[in-house]
Amino acid sequence: AGRVQSVALRLICEREAEIDAFVPEEFWKIDAEFEKNNIPFKAELTKYKTKKLEIHNGEEAQAIYDALGSTFTVEKIKKTTKKRNSYAPFITSTLQQEASSKLNFKARRTMSIAQKLYEGIDIGTETVGLITYMRTDSIRLSPEFTSAAMDYIEKTYGKEYVGSIKVSKKTENVQDAHEAIRPTSIERTPESIKQYLTQEQYKLYSLIYARALASLMAPSQSASTSLVLDNNDYKFNASGSILKFDGWLKVYGEYDKSKNELLPDMSENEEIDAKKINKEQHFTTPPARYTEAKLIKAMEELGIGRPSTYATIIDTIQTREYVILEKKTFKPTESGLLTNKKLLEYFDSIINVDYTAKMENELDEIAKGQDTYVHALTEFEQVFEPLLEKAYDGMEKIEPQKTGEKCPECGGDLVIRKGRFGEFVACSNYPECKYVKADENKINEETGETCPQCGSPMIYKMGRFGRFEACSNYPKCKYIKPQKLEETGETCPNCGSPVVWKKGRFGPFKACSNYPKCKTIIKEKKKKEE
Repeated sequence: AGRVQSVALRLICEREAEIDAFVPEEFWKIDAEFEKNNIPFKAELTKYKTKKLEIHNGEEAQAIYDALGSTFTVEKIKKTTKKRNSYAPFITSTLQQEASSKLNFKARRTMSIAQKLYEGIDIGTETVGLITYMRTDSIRLSPEFTSAAMDYIEKTYGKEYVGSIKVSKKTENVQDAHEAIRPTSIERTPESIKQYLTQEQYKLYSLIYARALASLMAPSQSASTSLVLDNNDYKFNASGSILKFDGWLKVYGEYDKSKNELLPDMSENEEIDAKKINKEQHFTTPPARYTEAKLIKAMEELGIGRPSTYATIIDTIQTREYVILEKKTFKPTESGLLTNKKLLEYFDSIINVDYTAKMENELDEIAKGQDTYVHALTEFEQVFEPLLEKAYDGMEKIEPQKTGEKCPECGGDLVIRKGRFGEFVACSNYPECKYVKADENKINEETGETCPQCGSPMIYKMGRFGRFEACSNYPKCKYIKPQKLEETGETCPNCGSPVVWKKGRFGPFKACSNYPKCKTIIKEKKKKEE
């Protein structure tokens, strides 16, 4: 029930409730297909005379379809030149969003890779940090970097590609101690240092480099055309555009999905016959579940959380199995729905967007010296303490289910618990007794895979540190399948490798992924007893 993660869980649960309550509504679309000068295009029915048209059922669609002729008249042509400005350089949230949608990186993975790029990479002649600090909500770029980058743009692409410096429109809650996320040197192009980077580091560095460079480049320009075609007072609309000047898309085009949609040259009052007229049934769709990128964007827009916390928040609600990822979107589990329900039942006044955003402002005021933490905590305690007492008195406690067995070490009842790696059977006297029963039902069963060394079936086995997969042909074949370890988002203080979760005799623990070369174990800080 963390302050921000509870609100993130609430957003996901509320979206699920919207989806469950959604009732699809029928509607129809009618469009016409044309071709002129070997350029095919479509026009969609939008109005009848001057009134916006909505088609609710098949009968209405059929009546309109029967009223249409095959010949259309060009009623109106509108041509404009549109400029499209580049995006601002990355801040933490936009980097996580873009890396999620463009590179398929989870937020935690993005921050882990960015941390390594920031700390330093051996590029042959030196070990150097390739990017600026990656926990920031400022889009500011240093004058030294902008000057060097604009010289680089003019020299590499031409003077017409030089743009302007982005200025933030957002002033509330922005901590401007750090710059935007950018390469430390514009001269270190991704290609020039590719050989020194892993594939993931190269992908993320390329994205950061392109975004920072593109932010200082000129807008792209497109020639846009829109047509209104008339057919017996039914108005069909078609639109298209041609990129005339690529501008910032010269370097960021591979990450941008904009496409040219061509329309042929036409004149007003010109007549054109449709090759085909289509009517198609549709149904409204429920709001989409949150992807990782959309959830981060929602938290940022609502003013909850900080750049450094988004990845941790998402990791926590998944680790505690409040949500699962289904088709790259977050779906609350039964545990998540129950947790959210009880939090709202007893703590609705503080587990909400408005209160959480208000507290972010209070933290900023403390940082600026406009308030004291004692005053803020005192105010919070006055609200929180009565809610907590009411919850202790009224909220029912869910006892672990007993198995009917006794603990072989202390004689206590064995119960079914839920942990990071699923359900397990353990002693009810935890933490005094740390006995955990081995899952014998899933030992010596075939996994469905074959050993890559000898071709024998792979089976589940139980070892000192939990279940693992190994070759059934042991001891002739001693192959053990490497376990896929979940990264924590931290880096090892001794060697800089990612820190991962491992299974131990007394439960999961954090350790360096570079074992056995590095045997660092990260100990969790224990809370001081009052």
